[in-house]
Amino acid sequence: MKMVYYQDIMLGYVTIEKNELKVRDYTLYQGYYCGICKSIARRIGQIPRLGLSYDAVFLALVLAGFEDTKDTLKLEHCITHPIEKKPVIYDNAAIDYGADVMVILTYHKFLDDWKDEKSVAGFAGKTALRHAYKKLEKRYQNLCTNVEKALTKLSLLEEGKSTSVDQTAETFSDLMEVLFTGFWESSSLSAKEEKQTRVLAQLGRALGRWIYIIDALDDYEKDMEKGCYNPLIYRKNHLEGMDTLLYQCLGEIAMTYDLLELKQNTEIVENIIFMGLRARTDQILRERIDTDEQSI
Repeated sequence: MKMVYYQDIMLGYVTIEKNELKVRDYTLYQGYYCGICKSIARRIGQIPRLGLSYDAVFLALVLAGFEDTKDTLKLEHCITHPIEKKPVIYDNAAIDYGADVMVILTYHKFLDDWKDEKSVAGFAGKTALRHAYKKLEKRYQNLCTNVEKALTKLSLLEEGKSTSVDQTAETFSDLMEVLFTGFWESSSLSAKEEKQTRVLAQLGRALGRWIYIIDALDDYEKDMEKGCYNPLIYRKNHLEGMDTLLYQCLGEIAMTYDLLELKQNTEIVENIIFMGLRARTDQILRERIDTDEQSI
């Protein structure tokens, strides 16, 4: 059975509510996205850029929020935007960390594709990224070890067709906790203090739980048709109570965020937490209701 990876799940759920952002904040948001993309290309290569998601931008925004130094935006062309210049941020440790996380996860995805399917793309990808991954493994020893442990545990649950949404979501939360706290092992930022690290761990776990559940609900029909693992398929009452569970997750994310002591990026982070996540939840729940009504 093919394993569900961070990159398979975290694509498009942790996003802004654009209409509610000021122009300068949206420009800064774009600067973080393009900054991560450029960081990957500059330090690693082109292949991992394919796995970049807006969820990595949220991670970088939160971690950079502990810094006092304001970001400097530059306008540049790139391969995907050859005509219109886009804002880019350089010299930001959190952005580089977000880029490194994407490379680590992309490598594991290629590795899994090769092991499970013997795919040419998997072999080519893991071979191309092996050297870069080994360098990152030396830099982030604990992070890479814990990422592998979390992915292995999640794989075992999925192979066993676990019927427990709580158990699988909590295991994905283990991975998210690692990603949110792994930055400090390679950083000397003042925000490394123990209290804020614990809060980051809680935020990562709460967000991870929401992401896993919202993805399972969003992909429910598609997974049934394709025979892919989804805990909701094997759950006795399938979709019952998912709305309550998702809104509880949003409440936990919001309460945890209030404990963070961010010095910047708060407008964007709060837009995502209090508006973006809620809008995505409402949208998917509405789509699920409409689908159920059509099937009656």
